Amino acid sequence: MPVADERATQGTMVGARKLSWRTKFVYGLGDWGTSAATTTRNLFWLFFLVNVVGLRIELAGVAVLVGKIWDGFNDPLIGTISDRLQTRWGRRRPFLLFGAVPFGMTFFLLFIAPPIQSEIGLALYYGLMFVLFDTLYTIINVPYTALTSELTRDYDERSSLAGWRIATSIFAALVAGATFKQLAEQVLARELFIGMLGMDITTAIRGGYALTAALWGITLAIPPLILFKAIEEPPYTPPEKEPLRPWQTFKEVFSNRPFRLAALIYLLTFSTADIIVNVIVWFLHFYVRVEPGFDSKVLAVVLGLAFVTMPLTVQAMRHYGKRNTYIGAMGFLAVVMLIISQTPPGGQNFILWAAPLAGLGYGAANVIPWAIVADVVEEDELRTGKRREGVYAGYLVFFRKLATAGSIFVVTTVLAAAGFQEGTTGSQFIEQPAGALAALRFFVGVAPAGMLVLSIAAAWRYPLNREAHEEIRRQLARRKAVREGGSGRGGE
Repeated sequence: MPVADERATQGTMVGARKLSWRTKFVYGLGDWGTSAATTTRNLFWLFFLVNVVGLRIELAGVAVLVGKIWDGFNDPLIGTISDRLQTRWGRRRPFLLFGAVPFGMTFFLLFIAPPIQSEIGLALYYGLMFVLFDTLYTIINVPYTALTSELTRDYDERSSLAGWRIATSIFAALVAGATFKQLAEQVLARELFIGMLGMDITTAIRGGYALTAALWGITLAIPPLILFKAIEEPPYTPPEKEPLRPWQTFKEVFSNRPFRLAALIYLLTFSTADIIVNVIVWFLHFYVRVEPGFDSKVLAVVLGLAFVTMPLTVQAMRHYGKRNTYIGAMGFLAVVMLIISQTPPGGQNFILWAAPLAGLGYGAANVIPWAIVADVVEEDELRTGKRREGVYAGYLVFFRKLATAGSIFVVTTVLAAAGFQEGTTGSQFIEQPAGALAALRFFVGVAPAGMLVLSIAAAWRYPLNREAHEEIRRQLARRKAVREGGSGRGGE
């Protein structure tokens, strides 16, 4: 059943029909491309720049940060445009159609080593590619994120929808995390380019990453096209058009107290996740000194547990509420990361024991913030009379990318100051100074734990539990019924 048919006939909040499994599955599938791309970029791109291209670590961090300056404008801008767009395909789907193929192409361009001799020239190239990639990411992900609030206004259905989305997201992350680096370095570089073609190791490693990125780029472009074809947007009657007022919109959005707290939860959670994924490969290689390929096994265990426990997380949100589930899960994850940071050199078995525990917390960290922030749209509608899923989605995607940029910049700056050593041979062991190893342990344990404690404090103050959200929906339903002359067509 098309989504539009599914939601158009819904009555009041009490009698609302549930979304079909097909709608949830197709919607969740839409996150495959963006999740696989961001997982690969977060886990391996910094490693690629520093240990394959040989770019100085501080220049790699600056390239990312400069690219993020543009994001301060394009995320809310795309959200606003998608809210106001009127086409025969709807407000959100055109972005999915026209952004899909360029998105896959720019991902490939992130993982090539261009024939540029100057380090500044290389930093500029990767900064430009980062800008292009993130712009295409925004064009796809902001309208896609806006659909969460659009497809259903039910508190628990949003938890379920977020669960389907993040289950796909984590599965994509699992496949990308477990195979991307292994395919690039072991299968293509060593077996094909070195073993069969006789290339030198530097050329082979670079070729392995480029070919792997090309193959993945194709898979990234397909899900947005499927989503465009299969999902029909709910019917929408646009209000009388208002002129664009970015500053006024900004003030209205951030006067929404639940959104401010939800955004803080969101920013702290994903900053924590990004710090961990940016350093975990280096932590395993240079501090724990694991054998080649072991890091891919660890990532597979972490992401696999995050995937298979997703239904448990959704059920916990239904039973205990989103806020309480988040507080418990993030407290657990903070303790686990502190324990992992105490792993001694050579402690591969200890890492394998701790990895499943990290997977439990990592899955919750990915799904619960999305479910929380979807509910602020009704709070905004009650106060302003406007539905602005795209605007809120734009700010959330901006916060997501701000988390990535900030975490990479801090990590690279600290590691550079600690004397971290670069290379061009991929995962081959490089002896690191004691200061760099201490910094890696700090970023795996102390920094995540501290940020998660702050996020728990924000969640403790977050006001939109199930009862508060239901009351907002009742008020919106009564307002709509009055506006329609008491016809009884309010609600969903």
